[in-house]
Amino acid sequence: MNLNIPGILLPLFCVLHTQAQTTDTTRLNEITVTASAMPVELRKIASSVSILKNSDPEMKQIQTIDEALRYMPGVAVDRNRGLTTTGSHTTVTLRGTGSAGRTLILKDGIPLNDAYTGGVSLWNSIAGNSIARIEVVRGPGSSIYGSSSMGGTINLVTENPRKQGSFGADVRYGSMNTLIANVKGGRLFNNGFGIMAFVEYKKTSGYQYMADSLWKNYYQKPSMELLNANVKISYQLNDRSKLEGIIDLHTENPASGTSVLYKEKNKVANFLLRYSGKNNWFDYSASAYYNHEKMNTDALNYNTEKGAFSTDYYTTNVPIDVSGFIGKISRKIGINDLTIGGDVRLNKLSSEKYYYGKGNQNYSGNQNFYSLFINDELSVGNSLNFNLGLRWDNWHNDNGKFFDNQSGTPISIHYSNASSSVLSPKAGVVYRINEQFRLRSVYAMGFKAPSMYYMYNSSLLGTTFRLGNPDLKPERMVYSVEAGADYTLGQKLEISATAYTSRYKDFLDAVLIDASQVPSYFDPGNWAVRQYINIGAVRLSGIETSVRYKVAPYLTTILSYFYNDSKILKYESNTAYEGNEMDGNPHHRIDGGISFSKAKYFDASVWVRYATKSYGDLENTKARELAATTVFDLRVAKQIRQFNVYANVLNLFDKLYYGYYGSATSYYYAPRRSFNVGLSYNL
Repeated sequence: MNLNIPGILLPLFCVLHTQAQTTDTTRLNEITVTASAMPVELRKIASSVSILKNSDPEMKQIQTIDEALRYMPGVAVDRNRGLTTTGSHTTVTLRGTGSAGRTLILKDGIPLNDAYTGGVSLWNSIAGNSIARIEVVRGPGSSIYGSSSMGGTINLVTENPRKQGSFGADVRYGSMNTLIANVKGGRLFNNGFGIMAFVEYKKTSGYQYMADSLWKNYYQKPSMELLNANVKISYQLNDRSKLEGIIDLHTENPASGTSVLYKEKNKVANFLLRYSGKNNWFDYSASAYYNHEKMNTDALNYNTEKGAFSTDYYTTNVPIDVSGFIGKISRKIGINDLTIGGDVRLNKLSSEKYYYGKGNQNYSGNQNFYSLFINDELSVGNSLNFNLGLRWDNWHNDNGKFFDNQSGTPISIHYSNASSSVLSPKAGVVYRINEQFRLRSVYAMGFKAPSMYYMYNSSLLGTTFRLGNPDLKPERMVYSVEAGADYTLGQKLEISATAYTSRYKDFLDAVLIDASQVPSYFDPGNWAVRQYINIGAVRLSGIETSVRYKVAPYLTTILSYFYNDSKILKYESNTAYEGNEMDGNPHHRIDGGISFSKAKYFDASVWVRYATKSYGDLENTKARELAATTVFDLRVAKQIRQFNVYANVLNLFDKLYYGYYGSATSYYYAPRRSFNVGLSYNL
């Protein structure tokens, strides 16, 4: 289907000729808790920031949290097998940085990125009905948050208990035997105690994600079942201090099988305790947290004689433990809002893999971060603001081990410790021409420490043998420079545009190597071999724009456009790659929707996602090229008192396109057209 871009842009041109009457500046006066070390008004922030509230059209009737992010400029969401996509296969990236580990994901200000791959392994572990707002800060945030925030930062802010109390329930059923149900409730009591609880259940039977010519009759469609329970407890100690605790519990059981059946059991338990307040000298905040994740897999080979997946292949047990502390104090001194803080994050990973009839292959290690940071928000008059930040991080990998006894001769490797210190500065400026129009610019640097999976693990992954590299260096964003402008007119119109360019060194990617380079104690078989290496220098440049225009009180148009240009400038091990594009980076993305909402009648919205072609590998192989795609979704709903009846059609025109393309014999189709209907109740 061809996309009529001029037609989609028509609302923008209409906006430019509209004579609006209001001067309300609600959006820019909002408080952001993500784009600075302490909460600050959005109008004072130089970074490119988007905020989604649970009442916004993008958040209504979504199946997963990341689904709401698709319509933001610069954000790419990859769920290559739809709702059954679990674990680290779900990727959310900002500004074309490719790896999910280069985007930092926070929940209530606490990092969720793990030490396994550096990404967020279980996007599904947070109940969708618990989110009050999502803040997306594009561009490096390492001056505040340290490692991983190179493309940007996404903060999932959960709902707080309210005095009037709240209760809600939702259930939906749809294609592929998909059932989603959730319930929430809570209240803030007069004695200062408050509680909110959220429970969510999902299951789906999945779909055939390969063409008929590749799909064999014994292959098993993917399936998934999960349960989330999230609880937030708060206690207002007095009018100047507050204690808050959060508990997240998650279980997930996905399964899928081609020649091998993978049956997984994943569990997550996250705990947070935060004390915040103020005295006569300063505002303060102290957060202690512990995240435990355990991933188990039973792999079974297909037995042709028995016609069943009955031959034991291997089992894995991967526990990940993360504990940390973030403390900061803030004080206003003249025109300066100064924040000083410290951050400790301790990661422990152990991967135990047993191959039946052969033996074990295990690896483990620790990765610890120790950080100090200072942030200053300067206000010069009523029109000029400066955002200044500097953070020092020391990361340290130690106790790295690898063990393999499958060959009969045990292999035991103790890797050398690896560490480095990194300084991440940031300088931003905002100039407000008037209450509606502002200009902004940012210069910043960032980094990402190498994760233990890429350093220590060596095993078969998909259709290639992945060889670990204990000598990996941190990825460095040498610089990122951006300039942007924002225009708002109350709640009627929001326009934002940002141009940026970033340069990286020691960029990490998995590249093809000759099997002769594999140490003799590994057996890659006949599989192609890839190793994670620091490839050299990369440049990413782009433009991101968004428009939100309320044509009438009941009609809103939303549009975002993202242009991204990527180029490998230096490739140390193979100069033939220099000049190539980074994989998974379409040049153009257009996302948007038209939302109609009138309580007397009904709600309806149409959404579109468009992306031009992109390459599936660094080699820019034509055979692995992902074609341009245009996908439409439809949502309709009817409010009847406290009840809401709704229906969704995803991939409205039944578009067949690749969610992932590895080779002609290894690819996933994204989900075809699917339906779901639901009923919700809110008090």
